[in-house]
Amino acid sequence: MKKLLTLLILISSFSFAQDFQGKAFYMSKLSVDKSWMDNPRFASRKAYLNDMIKKNTEKNYVLAFNSTESYYTEQEKIDVGEGGGYNWMATYMGNNIGKLYKNTQEKVTVNETEMMGKFFLITDPIENKKWKMTGETKKIGQYTCYKATYEKEVTERVFSFGSQNQNQNNMQTKTVEVSAWFTPEIPISNGPGLYQGLPGLILEVNDGRTTILCTKLVLNPDEKSKIKQPKKGKTISNSDFVALQDQKRQEAREMWQRGRRGGSWR
Repeated sequence: MKKLLTLLILISSFSFAQDFQGKAFYMSKLSVDKSWMDNPRFASRKAYLNDMIKKNTEKNYVLAFNSTESYYTEQEKIDVGEGGGYNWMATYMGNNIGKLYKNTQEKVTVNETEMMGKFFLITDPIENKKWKMTGETKKIGQYTCYKATYEKEVTERVFSFGSQNQNQNNMQTKTVEVSAWFTPEIPISNGPGLYQGLPGLILEVNDGRTTILCTKLVLNPDEKSKIKQPKKGKTISNSDFVALQDQKRQEAREMWQRGRRGGSWR
């Protein structure tokens, strides 16, 4: 399999210049347990909650990339929901990806993200993922893709606003298999979010809860993108940001409880 990877890299690298650029458009969908919404006390709010969940679990992203750098951000969309303002569900569910810069040559990521009106710069080294090739192939659009997997341990907070014990620390730690489909026809060791490290652009990822799929590719566009490292916000480590996020989640839970009692949380 290592010989196959080496061959793929050699063949595909010849066809691209050093100033190669492109844009990949991705659709991301996070699956969540909505069984708590079957409780009769949520009947009158079910449509609103479904709308909020969809807004925070179905997103579209753009990855602008060159041979060594990339910039991954959510596509702007008009919020036509009621009220606007503080998105308590986004804080609770904890999607940390804001404007993500990656430099695969210097092996660093800088993530500019916003939480409750404040901006942060989460800076981390690129994780060395232990990808394993499965030998499987399939077509995504016009591109021949190869499957790779790795295992990671994740600690997740169970989304359970309907829990009887609202002070319960609903955390689960488990090992999950991440699968990715990459194409050596675009020899960029990059992909959506924090995924990279394969000899080709990653077009699809599944980690058991989230599926990310490339829906469109534009290679060498006439209008070149300037990929710059984000600068806005307070520099913070990922561990410190997660601790702060946990604090804000608890505040969101308490806001939910106050609003539910007073009837004004919507």
